[in-house]
Amino acid sequence: MLELTLASLLNTMSADFCALMETEKDVVKATFLAYSMANKQYGPDNVIQIINDASPLEIKSLAVSSVITKCPNKL
Repeated sequence: MLELTLASLLNTMSADFCALMETEKDVVKATFLAYSMANKQYGPDNVIQIINDASPLEIKSLAVSSVITKCPNKL
């Protein structure tokens, strides 16, 4: 099985986030739904481990850059 990394988690989430934002959901709702979808896809233990292992700055910078790449008009 492919090892889950923070970058792959956030890339998956950002694709889902952008799709959800296209349906005019708000940012918080789209974020929670995208997280839930990733959690379902990768499993909660993997997602929790990736998030726990990353620093807050690392999560923020990778998340923002991933969303800006996929849907720059949504932030």
